[in-house]
Amino acid sequence: MVIKPFHHIGLVEILEEQLWLAFTKSGICASEFKKKINLKEFKNHLEEKTGNNFLKVDSLSNDIEEGINQWLVKGYSAKLKFEISDYSSFQQKVWRSCSQIPFGETTTYSKIAKDINNPKAQRAVGSALGANPIPLLIPCHRVVRNDGSVGEYAYGSRLKELLLKREKYANVLD
Repeated sequence: MVIKPFHHIGLVEILEEQLWLAFTKSGICASEFKKKINLKEFKNHLEEKTGNNFLKVDSLSNDIEEGINQWLVKGYSAKLKFEISDYSSFQQKVWRSCSQIPFGETTTYSKIAKDINNPKAQRAVGSALGANPIPLLIPCHRVVRNDGSVGEYAYGSRLKELLLKREKYANVLD
């Protein structure tokens, strides 16, 4: 009988909201706002999707804590590692490209498509961003439409607008 290792779920506060973070020893694999989903639902969803067991922990690892703190200040963190290997290579490429967008800046779906050498895949880029399991920390909110409008976001276009305004304001203050 093969016993699968436990993965973990912890709670962190980001932008004055509590966020569930699911993580493995390799990195963060999913997130969800506590307001939106309770622990049992989040855990069941993850276990159904991955086939892995998740255990709630009272504290996050030092690397994740430091990474979150750095992300809160700078809008990115080299310390944050993500475990996204269960997703398609296309999605991983999109998310890695998205992770390179500087704090306070935006890019377009078509630019991401060009960056990953698939210039006609703007809609597929949008779908990949919609499937982003860690939408706040892998900053898909920084991707906008070619006409400059914000477009869709996993947590709603209103939050996307607020995140972009927060970053531009913070960037001006630097």
